[in-house]
Amino acid sequence: MKKSGSIFILLSFVVLLSCQHRKDQRVENTLEKGITERVYDRTYPSVFMAWYNIDMPEFPLDTEEQRIKTAAMHDLMWEEPLSQLGEGVDLVLGLIWEGKHHGLSSSFEEESLTKALRNRKKLLEYNPNMITLLEVRWRDAPMSFLPEESEWWLRDDQGEIVKGWLGGWEPFYKLDYSNPDFQDNVARQSGIAVESGVYDGIMLDWSGHLEIIEKVRAAIGPDKLIIVNIHDNIEDGKKYKDLINGSFMELNPIDSHSIPVEELVILGREDHNKGNWDQVQEALLWFEENLLPPQVNCLEVWGNRKDLRRMRATTTLGLTHSDGYVLYADPNPLATPDHMHDWYPFWDIKLGKPLARKTVKEDGSVWREFEGGTVVYNHFLNGEVSLKFGENKKRVSTGEVANTFMLRERDGDIFIAIE
Repeated sequence: MKKSGSIFILLSFVVLLSCQHRKDQRVENTLEKGITERVYDRTYPSVFMAWYNIDMPEFPLDTEEQRIKTAAMHDLMWEEPLSQLGEGVDLVLGLIWEGKHHGLSSSFEEESLTKALRNRKKLLEYNPNMITLLEVRWRDAPMSFLPEESEWWLRDDQGEIVKGWLGGWEPFYKLDYSNPDFQDNVARQSGIAVESGVYDGIMLDWSGHLEIIEKVRAAIGPDKLIIVNIHDNIEDGKKYKDLINGSFMELNPIDSHSIPVEELVILGREDHNKGNWDQVQEALLWFEENLLPPQVNCLEVWGNRKDLRRMRATTTLGLTHSDGYVLYADPNPLATPDHMHDWYPFWDIKLGKPLARKTVKEDGSVWREFEGGTVVYNHFLNGEVSLKFGENKKRVSTGEVANTFMLRERDGDIFIAIE
């Protein structure tokens, strides 16, 4: 009995030390800037990372330190461990749900939680304004997400589990997201994620689901962030506007100026995420005016990595029409993991903060003044325009110095003072 009692006391002491260690980590995290402060303190251009990091030899990702440092070049990121580890891609933060079936987890692996809190601290040391989110699966998932006999899989009339997204390393199967118990589970896991101290909020893919978003908001409270992949769908925005802080605008506006993505042409694959620049512009403005503060709208356009004109159009549209984040990334139909991207010198320009809202000129071009320069966006089918400044400026894309510049349609640029 004495021996058992001693073991019990020792175990209790170990648990107490572990709890104190986690408490100390959370106290240390309270010293960082709050979410709203980080959103509003950041400077522009502001780029986000959707699951996957920069994919360039100049930015190696072999070590944890390299992944953290490269991720910190962005101002917002989200991860989803089951999918990314399944793709064979290392995580940045590294938080992993505990247990065989991630969909049933009530906690994170202890070692991964310690590591993720440490990595978050490093991330914020590199970029004090970084926002971190966790994608919580609600629509579909790999078969390992739940036991095969689970009632939370969506089944057809024959009792077979319905296939969902087929673009990953293995088939994803649909979840029964109309099931109230499963909805509660999504909300429960969202609460656990933000309570961990690693994440500032939740990302929900696949256009979202009203009842799930309502439950997630109730679980995480009013001060954490929710972003939903509603593309440029204003009707979804109207449904969710009192619940979410931003749209993940995952888009591929088709136009006559785009350079084809060679791999897709060779494979004969089509891209089904089609839209147009008018819809993108209209939706971005609506989301900025109507979603919850602090707003974290994330505009992503797909395209050929060498199509710098399309990259500039994406970036300057985001800069002139929003206070959000931008990304120019690979099209999803490619065989590689989605949302991989280059880093462009165009994103290294230190614009600082905006000084005013956008101004639409008589010729249709859209201007916005920042502390570090002027951003001009010229919309698709607006025609080429002449830009005139009162003094010589340096054009960032070419290095040209003048007071008059020509800007093609579906393009944009940044103009800075001469040093």
